[in-house]
Amino acid sequence: MQANRERIMNKVLAAWWGIRLAWKIDKKMFLFWTVLSVGLAVLPAVALYYNRDIIANISEYIATGNGSFASVTRDIVILGLILTAIGLSSRLNDDFLYMRMYDSYYLGLQEVMMDSAQRIDLTEFVRKKIRDEFYAAISRCGALTDLMSSGCVLVARLASMISLLAVAFTVSGWIFIATIVYVAAVFYLNVVFSDRVRVVWSETREKLRRANYFEKLPQDGDTAKEIRIFDCLEQVKKHWENAYREIEKTDIRRARGIAQLTFFSRLGFYLFMVFVILYSLVQLAAGRLGPDVLLMVYTLCLNIADVVSSVPKSYQQMDYGLYGLDLQRRFFETMAKEDSGAEQHKAHEPLDEEICFEADIRSFKYNDEKPVLQNINLKIRRGETVALVGSNGSGKTTLIKLLLGLYRPTDGEVKFMGRRHDEYRKNWVAEKVGVFFQDFYLFHLTLGENVGIGNLKEVNDERKILDAMERGGAIKLLGKLKKGLGQLLGRQVDKDGAMLSGGEQQRVAVSRTHMSDKEVLIFDEPASMLDPIAEMEQFFNIKKKLAGRTAILVSHRIGFARLADRILVLDGGRLVEDGTHDELIAKGGVYAELFQKQAHWYDTSFGDVAATNHGYSRITG
Repeated sequence: MQANRERIMNKVLAAWWGIRLAWKIDKKMFLFWTVLSVGLAVLPAVALYYNRDIIANISEYIATGNGSFASVTRDIVILGLILTAIGLSSRLNDDFLYMRMYDSYYLGLQEVMMDSAQRIDLTEFVRKKIRDEFYAAISRCGALTDLMSSGCVLVARLASMISLLAVAFTVSGWIFIATIVYVAAVFYLNVVFSDRVRVVWSETREKLRRANYFEKLPQDGDTAKEIRIFDCLEQVKKHWENAYREIEKTDIRRARGIAQLTFFSRLGFYLFMVFVILYSLVQLAAGRLGPDVLLMVYTLCLNIADVVSSVPKSYQQMDYGLYGLDLQRRFFETMAKEDSGAEQHKAHEPLDEEICFEADIRSFKYNDEKPVLQNINLKIRRGETVALVGSNGSGKTTLIKLLLGLYRPTDGEVKFMGRRHDEYRKNWVAEKVGVFFQDFYLFHLTLGENVGIGNLKEVNDERKILDAMERGGAIKLLGKLKKGLGQLLGRQVDKDGAMLSGGEQQRVAVSRTHMSDKEVLIFDEPASMLDPIAEMEQFFNIKKKLAGRTAILVSHRIGFARLADRILVLDGGRLVEDGTHDELIAKGGVYAELFQKQAHWYDTSFGDVAATNHGYSRITG
């Protein structure tokens, strides 16, 4: 009982949440189709009265000769117009209204959800449970359209049912009671069925995700290559078949439920019709009903059946929409969000301009797993160039994300220019810091746009873009790409888009960072896809770009570290060393060991070239 009450309450809350969203997104759409649908829905009841009066008048004329056909001409014309409108109104079903409301509510809900997601602390998305709930929520952007289109149809059906019940009440109390019982029984069956289907949807979501994963593996170029090399297609196919076998079971359950609902609904209709017709015939034989009323009762039954028969589909669609909206409501209402009302009171000036980054991270972990970072205490001063080095998996990228405020420490505190990130107004830190992440993304835009978005104020400045590409090592692409800066990158949008190698993509992304004139620059593995010589050229260009700015250079390759004023060494998620290149080499610790292991990558000949071309001493020392 408690579970049923909770389920009903969740439906009510989801419906109210969805209606408020729809009103906010497009109130005109909401009002227009609701009023039109309700207006058209009462026409069958009006037509019944006109139909009865016309038949009664004609019957009287035939039986007694009183009156004339001319007296019912106006009613016949009006009835014809009403029947025409009823015929046209049959187009106002779930599918038609869904199509009409799609642009407003589907795209509108996407916009609302993207805006809401931006206000959720990224640290929340570290947890797998939260990520799964988020993806489940955003995958149902059609939920609001489902609710509004089917809800509009159901409101119209309700108005039609009330008007038809009013007609039944004027005819006979027993017919009215029989109609009430029939309608109540059909609605009860729909409620019971919808709860069963809701369980199937929640189960199917996870099964579909697994099945889709294995289905798409052979379609992806990289994974298809692995499948062929290791000849494991049969194994992949086996997993796919097992996943879909589970989905088939739920589909069978759902089909069986629909068949049962259809059977009992039709059985109820036939019982209803038998009772009403037999009762009317008895009343006709007793002289208490005329032929006009009998025909009216028969038509009334057909109209009621037509209304009731369309309810299951609309109800199921609405319930499916409520299911999605309930997921969204609970996710976005329970997640920690920024207080937009307090935004105006937040700081827009630094508290300490001398200390750029300050961190006291006692612990940071993903989910409930082993800490990724622990016992890290550091300060980076303004104008200082710091190299952050360490082997793969040592926690370098995670530390950068904490310094930027993208994540919060599980235990500890991080400050930027004297304040915690949440103490500054929105985007203030982003306006000060330019960053390149190793997990960068190239947009399906032109080459020029992909570089230019590093500084939106100068996204169309071709001279600035070319200069950034020169510094980022992407200038050679102009000779390779037919359309130069106007060449579209990627083929997900346009089949004529250019496909770049991993190193070329990285150079474009690094060039994007060179567009920035921000006070603080962070480069996270900007040369991981380049060979050692190209890597050093990349870092020399970065060094020239810094020009007194605060900078953090991140890499698991450490040959570039002598370009920095100071070197921080991470090992196993801990800050184990801090000092200059010479100090750490003399110490003979982790840094010295890593440097010696990688020294053969940076030969003496390159050191001489580097010193000649860039004015720096040799790398190998």
